[in-house]
Amino acid sequence: MAQASHPFRLTVRRGLSSVELVLILPLLLLLLFGVIEYGWVFFQSQKVAAAARHGVRIGVTADATNTEIEEAVTLIMTRNGMDGSGYTLDISADTETLEPGDVLQVSVSVPYSNVMLVGFPFIPVPENLSTVVNMAKEGP
Repeated sequence: MAQASHPFRLTVRRGLSSVELVLILPLLLLLLFGVIEYGWVFFQSQKVAAAARHGVRIGVTADATNTEIEEAVTLIMTRNGMDGSGYTLDISADTETLEPGDVLQVSVSVPYSNVMLVGFPFIPVPENLSTVVNMAKEGP
């Protein structure tokens, strides 16, 4: 004859499951939100890199000016929705004085607090998203 399951054992099992959920759920949520936040960091970082790359690419052409570099970076930042992000642009030299073969450096930096997704206080994020791109000036 089979023994009937005791109702106290079912209650204990349910209680243990609840305790396990309470212990594991915060860790799983931290992991989930961390993955989402870091995915956003990398996504925004790629936008900053694209702007710097486009700016330096325009700057190394034969007749380029620093104004054209600024316009090119502004265009990419605006298209990526980062025009109001408080980004800074640094151009290493005046493009009109560079000789063919000289290196031009363009760097773009954005405070991450201006483009962050949610900003969970327990997930460490970078202070700035920065990219530096170097290219040699093209000849005539």
